Amino acid sequence: MGTLFATSSRALGRGLGRAAAAAWRLGRRLWRLARWPLAVTTGLAAALVWTVVAVVALWPLDPARLRATGAPLVVTDRHGEVLATVPAPGGRPGADAWVPLAEVPSVAVAALVASEDHGFWDHAGVDGRGLARAAWLDLRAGRAAYGGSTLTMQLARLAFTQGEPRTLGRKVRETVHALRIERAVGKREILEQWLNRAYFGNGAWGIDAAARTYFGKPVAALSTAEAVLLVCLPRAPTAYDPLRRPAAAVARRDRVLDLMVRRGALAADEAARAKGQPLALARHRAHGRAPHFVRAVVASLPPAVAARGGVVRTTLDGRLQAALEVRAADHVAALARQNVDQAGLVVLDTASGEVLAWIGAARPEAPGGALDLVTRRRHPGSALKPFVYAAAVEAGDLPSTVAFDVRDVSPDYFVAEGGRAHGPVRYRDALGSSYNFAAVHALERAGVTRVMTALRAAGVATLPGSPDDYGLRLALGAAKVRLLGLAAGYGFAVRGGTVRPPTLVLAATAGDGRRGRPPGTAETRVFTPRTAWLVMDMMADPQARRPAFGQELPFDLPWPVAAKTGTARGFADTWAVAATQEILVAAWAGTVDGTPTQGVPAMRAAAPLVRDALLAYADGRPLTLPPRPDEIEAITVCEVSGGRPGPHCATKRDWAPRGGGPAHACDWHPAPGVVRYPAALHGWMARRGIPH
Repeated sequence: MGTLFATSSRALGRGLGRAAAAAWRLGRRLWRLARWPLAVTTGLAAALVWTVVAVVALWPLDPARLRATGAPLVVTDRHGEVLATVPAPGGRPGADAWVPLAEVPSVAVAALVASEDHGFWDHAGVDGRGLARAAWLDLRAGRAAYGGSTLTMQLARLAFTQGEPRTLGRKVRETVHALRIERAVGKREILEQWLNRAYFGNGAWGIDAAARTYFGKPVAALSTAEAVLLVCLPRAPTAYDPLRRPAAAVARRDRVLDLMVRRGALAADEAARAKGQPLALARHRAHGRAPHFVRAVVASLPPAVAARGGVVRTTLDGRLQAALEVRAADHVAALARQNVDQAGLVVLDTASGEVLAWIGAARPEAPGGALDLVTRRRHPGSALKPFVYAAAVEAGDLPSTVAFDVRDVSPDYFVAEGGRAHGPVRYRDALGSSYNFAAVHALERAGVTRVMTALRAAGVATLPGSPDDYGLRLALGAAKVRLLGLAAGYGFAVRGGTVRPPTLVLAATAGDGRRGRPPGTAETRVFTPRTAWLVMDMMADPQARRPAFGQELPFDLPWPVAAKTGTARGFADTWAVAATQEILVAAWAGTVDGTPTQGVPAMRAAAPLVRDALLAYADGRPLTLPPRPDEIEAITVCEVSGGRPGPHCATKRDWAPRGGGPAHACDWHPAPGVVRYPAALHGWMARRGIPH
């Protein structure tokens, strides 16, 4: 047995020796293959390090680069009342509310350092261990999920690389900037810069703006619980939004409080008291009035004008704006139980196109409050129908022309079941009552191309693509539009067929005293004056609305108004637009995320906001519609066929271009009490049980 064991051991030793030799030879081969790439990589890394050192040493950062580069821009309404003060482009966000570090509670600074950069007071701008750890975690995750940035590197991003995509090149630049910042300014200045530049969500740039936005108080008045909560927000302003996700925000705050206790930055009993303190969170107006409008104004200015600072006097009527903001918020709150969560409203001067009121979100604290619903594209539903009927009238039809409101009106648009059909109806009644199949028939008669051309000319919709991309569905809103464009586009009805683009600015005075006015906007002709008046009269006919909408409607005012509503996507989008010679008003109400409401139609959701705007602007004065042109005359037509009436026809009065009444005589009534419908209506007749 011993001999056998010894023999086996010698064999095992020889095998291990051969394996070790083979491994050694393989290692040498691999080293010969890898030594040059490794040497090159090491050399490049060393060169990069020395380049960074040289840049930091030879090109120190001028501290002035961390200061704003221009004067702020003061935005006022048309009466000179200040709406907002906006920092100059390239300057510090929130520069008008910059607070020194001494006014920031020390607990906020301690929370910031504990949660974002524990080694802040010791490093020189870059934490090598943090970067290595982040690189390892990124490698494991297979993506750039971990930054490893110090507070100084974060400041470099806020000051110099904000908005750039996350790349290795950006990280290198931030590293260089961080090292230069540390050489240029002290640690306390870095903290002050960070706290005033960081974004805290809901439009709040800087911790003082955040304190006023969420708690309605300056940063110096924050409690421990409030201060630590705010410091948590810049890491993920949406995920930790305290207004929409309070549980997530509080959970993050409590984790930071525990971390501060573990690191000796806060006493345990003080952390416990902070956790138990209720937070009186609310959305406060910390950033001026009409924030969505102000944003649109600044975006519309040439960069050179905005950079000079000064005063911009806008078209907004601040008093009208304030009154409508209150009404819109109350209206949406009243419909909240039916899942209406947001609304937008815009009011334009008809003659000039000047914006008089602009409510981008009726409830800033509700979902979608940061979105501007005046400029956001949504589905308009029936709100496009006036353009369909106007195109048909332009092509030769009349308000008395009959459309077939039946679901098999066209082989290109067929609904097998569902959808209420009303048979033959005059354009006037079909538009007033918003009958869908009739609008499809009118679009077929007018032509999709003609309607698309009108919508583009009116600035209502861009409509990319060809007519085949929309087809007859265009009559029912198969295109997304903006509230602002829709309001201006409806101006054709009360402006003799022309539209004028919206205007936001009246004048600007630069910081150096130079004054200027924006160039005037040119009007665009969309329809002829007679077409415009005929369609306006159809839209203003209260009796045409009664069959579908009944009595006591929001548009039943002391004076006539040309108006239309639209509903889309299960009542998620409801619209209402009204036009007079004085103002154009458009409103949207619904759900921002597109979920259906509880069956709230436009007449209840959007139309009341339009009514409020009309009444608030009128202030006891009557608003008006254009008078009837001389070229329009009264006519009498058969109320069923729309043709010239025969001896057995019931008749209706209507309007038509002078000498341009119906071209055909009615042949639907061959005898008293008998109606002979055309073949296109036989399917509808069969479904209704009408013999033919």
